[in-house]
Amino acid sequence: MIALPSIAFGGFSGSAKGVTARQVGGRSILSLKCYPTGVATGAQLARRASLKKISKSWVALTNEQRQEWDRLAEHASGASSLGQKAELSGMNLYVRLNANRVMAGEAVMADAPAAQVAVPNVVYGSVAVTPQYMALGGIKHESAPFKLVVKMSGSQSAGISNGWSKTVIITPGMEDDWGEADVTTLYMKTIGVEPTPGQKVFVEAYWLDTDTGFAGQVAREAVIVTGEAPVQRRVRVTMDVLDPTEDNNVTAIDVDFSTGAPVAQFNAVCLGHSNVASSEVYLSQQLPAEVIGTGVCLGRANDPNGKIVAQSYLVYIRNYGGKSEMTFAHRGGYYVAKTECFGAGIIY
Repeated sequence: MIALPSIAFGGFSGSAKGVTARQVGGRSILSLKCYPTGVATGAQLARRASLKKISKSWVALTNEQRQEWDRLAEHASGASSLGQKAELSGMNLYVRLNANRVMAGEAVMADAPAAQVAVPNVVYGSVAVTPQYMALGGIKHESAPFKLVVKMSGSQSAGISNGWSKTVIITPGMEDDWGEADVTTLYMKTIGVEPTPGQKVFVEAYWLDTDTGFAGQVAREAVIVTGEAPVQRRVRVTMDVLDPTEDNNVTAIDVDFSTGAPVAQFNAVCLGHSNVASSEVYLSQQLPAEVIGTGVCLGRANDPNGKIVAQSYLVYIRNYGGKSEMTFAHRGGYYVAKTECFGAGIIY
């Protein structure tokens, strides 16, 4: 028979089998040990390793630095326990905030932030989850240093009402793109399986202050997977949709077409070709009819003497044979073959 820790032991603390006792605010708290369930993802293993590394770095701090963390922890609240806010130690706060920073690609900070930071709530319009498209739409943009953290689960039975323990981090910090957070590629990379129509996916999102590591309130939504997205996906041309069998005269391209308006944001590094003052781009698929036309953008390059040269370009967009072609044609300024083309333009 195993003697389990009990409040009858007063100041007792420690573990026996799967039960742990600890003293918090003069009270003895009993809790069950938590053990990982299922197979950990690569991201989860990396996060556990970073937590261990951050915890060990606490001993390298000076006494003054630890005191500042303890002082900040007095004003920060931990998870509730028995309906009361739990005490949070300086070390716990140090590990928690630095784990968030490391997750977002920042370095470990030794000095405690001057004060607890107020992080905004995530304001969004809709969540779309289909086998081919997963995104949060209508997001109210927050500028740096805030980044959006999104957690999602794999497909769960539609009858499950509480599946938040199944969520994993899909993106450790991203910026919304014109009010849209498209996590389709990130979801497939993390979960590995498309969501199943008719089943349920649990979604969590919150803003993270990457300067301090403080996180905002978590927005939660349980979404039934549909066959088609309830929102229209913006048309976008990037390097991964170019036809690899063709000679594409760019080293980078990102053309973003606005939904419902004849406007596009052009970004491309053009190389020119065959002594012609233009660059050709071939897509492996056909673009929608509403984005076919002619646009205009600016160009910026360095001449042989290193002087910055301004140019203008017309962008011809057309469909043929089930594919699309874009031509960046030079129209003004001293022509330089390698040019960065950029700017918003109307498609007419």
